[in-house]
Amino acid sequence: MFENLPAEVKAAFDDYLKGANKLVPDSKDDVKFFKFVILCHQNKVSIESIEIYEILEQKGFDEAMQDHLVILLEGGRDLLAEYDKVLGR
Repeated sequence: MFENLPAEVKAAFDDYLKGANKLVPDSKDDVKFFKFVILCHQNKVSIESIEIYEILEQKGFDEAMQDHLVILLEGGRDLLAEYDKVLGR
């Protein structure tokens, strides 16, 4: 799973996976997932939504949770890209 990720990014995703509620969204879990999304952005790591779906399915996450997290991933990426534009990066 994500063998080529920078160690910091992989650690953030693993941290999310090890304690996250697999059935319903939890704001504390979302914060950990946001950290992963931010680190992906900072490290210019491109992860496809389908990859997230597949990993979450393998880890036993409910389908609704998979959808929730992909929405967070895509929305987070869009927000960070717009933020960079505002800052002129």
